Amino acid sequence: MSIIITGSDGFIGSHLTKHFEAKDIEVIPWDIKNGGTQDIHNLFIPPDVTFVIHLAAIADVRRSIREPDIYWEQNVLGTKHVQEKCAQKDIPLLYASSSCVHAWGKSPYGMSKKVNELTAQPEQIGMRFTTVYGDGARDSMFIGKLQRGEIEYVTTHIRDFIHVSDVIQAIELLMDNYATLEEYSYNIGTGVGNEVRKLGELNNFYGPVKSGHECEALDNTADNSAIRKLGWKQTVFVDEYINKGFTL
Repeated sequence: MSIIITGSDGFIGSHLTKHFEAKDIEVIPWDIKNGGTQDIHNLFIPPDVTFVIHLAAIADVRRSIREPDIYWEQNVLGTKHVQEKCAQKDIPLLYASSSCVHAWGKSPYGMSKKVNELTAQPEQIGMRFTTVYGDGARDSMFIGKLQRGEIEYVTTHIRDFIHVSDVIQAIELLMDNYATLEEYSYNIGTGVGNEVRKLGELNNFYGPVKSGHECEALDNTADNSAIRKLGWKQTVFVDEYINKGFTL
């Protein structure tokens, strides 16, 4: 098996690459960080590739409010190119969507992920990640800032925090069951919502409580019944992760 992973140097992509390489599965990395030539607009699929996992995207909901054009260019047009390339070669494709599609009108980022699902070809499967955390996550993400003592305030938002290792498990299950999948998109989350404010208190942060940005959904808890039917089970719990010193 030979797999292309776009965004291979990113947070989830780097974990996934290491996971497959440890199982002696050939991974062809594709990331714009590799000298700037591997933009997804230029994706090339060699003849021996059997699967594509498309994770390359620009994230950050709040940034998308300030710079909507780049989200259209990279997330929408770039993903559409990947989808079309895979369809032309009849290559199975899993692509990164987001829980933001459930409130896609709140931000250009959410809109870009909604469009990704609309432009997907038949049998191309979207993965609606909730709030992924773990080693290598963006510096601006809540769990990392909490760990580093950089939190300035908390909110009353409800977030479905899923550890990157559980995301990897979900991706592998989707790959293994690809031929019989019944959904066009799968919610990848724990199914448990946690109030951001209360997670801060677990790490002894009792600072200001704010309402948060209006571009963000109030609650992104996933209905993960479809991925659970494939045998997915949560192995890392965010409250334990915090209580044990962010070491799980």
